[in-house]
Amino acid sequence: MSHFLFTSFRWQKNQQRKKSFFNIIFLAFGLCTWLICHPSFVVANDLSQDDQEAQKEKLQPLQSFIGGWKGVAMQKLGGQDRWAAEAEWAWSFDGGIPAIVFELSPGRFFTRGQIIPGAEENTFILRAHHAETDTVDTYSGFMDENKQLEFTNQVIQISRPARLLIKTLADHKRLVITLQYGSNEKRLQQGATLGYTRKGTVFATRSRPLHECVVTGGEGNQQVSHNGETYWVCCKGCLSMFEANPEKVIAAYEARQVKEQEKEQSQ
Repeated sequence: MSHFLFTSFRWQKNQQRKKSFFNIIFLAFGLCTWLICHPSFVVANDLSQDDQEAQKEKLQPLQSFIGGWKGVAMQKLGGQDRWAAEAEWAWSFDGGIPAIVFELSPGRFFTRGQIIPGAEENTFILRAHHAETDTVDTYSGFMDENKQLEFTNQVIQISRPARLLIKTLADHKRLVITLQYGSNEKRLQQGATLGYTRKGTVFATRSRPLHECVVTGGEGNQQVSHNGETYWVCCKGCLSMFEANPEKVIAAYEARQVKEQEKEQSQ
């Protein structure tokens, strides 16, 4: 009888240990998934000023996309299904993490997205919100030698864009987004093409911004003031960043100017 009770007790303890083990595994998996979906929670409080500047520098090749765009989209190249389209690209500094964000209207495929630097040089991660379900598709990509962004979906599905090609033309006055579909990366066909012209476009070329954005160095289009001095910002994200901490932004701006002057003098 005592042997039976002892055996029963050991069995119950083993079951409790197994249950606790699986609970720990389940919680750990859930935590990892949440952290992957919310990376700013991990690094927001750890990014120093130098780290923020480094992140901004990695995203600097995407500066030409910043701004408001208006144009026409078509379901297939040369097809009859066309509609008016608008897009808004801006910087974001939510949680202290530099990123490039965009909104598409109407969002037939994606409504909005966020681009952050990848782990390697000249690589990027795109998280795009699907129009029908608002679920997030994750793309990994790079910028090629022609300054075209190429993003490939981590999970290829016939019903969703497998690859996105994003580029500017005509001295960054035109923006073209091409969506490709297919069952695998080797068999992709062109789907929709979205062609935009920058709002307020003046077709003139210049090597440097007329009004440099105090946050990112891009083409400023809105004035801001602090302590009697006037500065420029290029988008709503930079405006929010400036208003939240103008002293910090101006200090980084002045340091960037000194660095650029030293680079020009050394050439």
